[in-house]
Amino acid sequence: MDKKLEKKRFTSRKIITASIALIVLSSLISMVVATGGSSYRVDADRVSISTVLYDDFQEIISVQGSVEPATSIQIDAIEGGVVEEIFVEDGEQLISGQPMMRLSNTAMKLDFMNRETQIVEQINNLRSTRISLDQNKRQVQEQLVEIDYQLTEHSRQWKIDSVLFADQVIATTEFEASKARLKYLRTRKALMTERLATDEAYRKSQLNNIDASVEMMERNLEAIRKNLENLVVKAPIAGQLNSFDHEIGQTKSRGENLGRIDVLDHYLVSARVDQYYLNRVQIGQLANTSISGKDYSMRISKILPTIVNNQFEVHLEFENEKPAQIRRGQNVQVKLEISAKIKALMVERGAFYQSTGGKYVFVLNDENEATKREVILGSQNPNYIEVKEGLAEGERVITSSYNAFSEVERVILN
Repeated sequence: MDKKLEKKRFTSRKIITASIALIVLSSLISMVVATGGSSYRVDADRVSISTVLYDDFQEIISVQGSVEPATSIQIDAIEGGVVEEIFVEDGEQLISGQPMMRLSNTAMKLDFMNRETQIVEQINNLRSTRISLDQNKRQVQEQLVEIDYQLTEHSRQWKIDSVLFADQVIATTEFEASKARLKYLRTRKALMTERLATDEAYRKSQLNNIDASVEMMERNLEAIRKNLENLVVKAPIAGQLNSFDHEIGQTKSRGENLGRIDVLDHYLVSARVDQYYLNRVQIGQLANTSISGKDYSMRISKILPTIVNNQFEVHLEFENEKPAQIRRGQNVQVKLEISAKIKALMVERGAFYQSTGGKYVFVLNDENEATKREVILGSQNPNYIEVKEGLAEGERVITSSYNAFSEVERVILN
């Protein structure tokens, strides 16, 4: 005969589940004791406590900076072309004027040859015009010399004819003809003299124009030659070559960036600052940073007021001693002094500020009970926050996060 088995009310699985729930509930009860829904109990070692101080306070903000050479020259292609030769490698130390690469531009070379031919032809034409002006001047001078000679000879003959006419040796018609010829030669000399003066003034003006035109064309020709020379890219200054990655056969456009040269004997730090401080940051303002465990003083040397992503950029230069081992792109934490030192109440920075926005704090009494109190907080630095109202020197404040008890009025420390 079969025996009927009794069904167990508590299985092992149910017992384990209930035990876990009981443990969790016990932990919550031991951690938090609600008194009228306005208190929170927590172990003292789980919160951070700071004492309100009255001491020297200085507003300092911490910003992220990046090391850059103080002098960095971008290298752009003055003329476009195909890479024909590469003479240097990325990271190499260059001297000023050192060739870096050569480009080939067939169309540019043909254009140079055509323009050179045209300019040379124009220069030759202008020089021919100059020669013609000089020849014309000599011709007029020769004519004037000839007239002057004839006038001298006829003046002598006129004197003789005058004596002969007075002695009635020659006829009146012959005397009048001699007299007319003398007048003609004198008039012609005057006209030739005037023409020579006019032609000389015109000639000088034309020669000046010709000389200016020839000089301009020669400059244009030299500029075209230099454009060809620009196909050889040269280092504008001495320094370290960076971002220079090219291959033979690549096509480079005019104005395309080919790399940069950094002068490594002088560095600065570029940092971005929240736009809130734009009117409070000035040239010469002090800052400091720590590199390889050593502190260095800095000073703002340049402010770029353009706002990008709610930030503006400042450049800082090292004062006195400069770091020996820094590299371009190295990140550094910069502490920028926004104000001078003043005497003020202050409390240590902590996560409570993110929880409350600085509107209230929990202030401890001698019984290790913290009560919520409204405060007015001011400026900050990496270590402290200025207290304007609501706290007194020596009071103790919870400075760790309030996220777990932001809705209560009192915190009890175990």
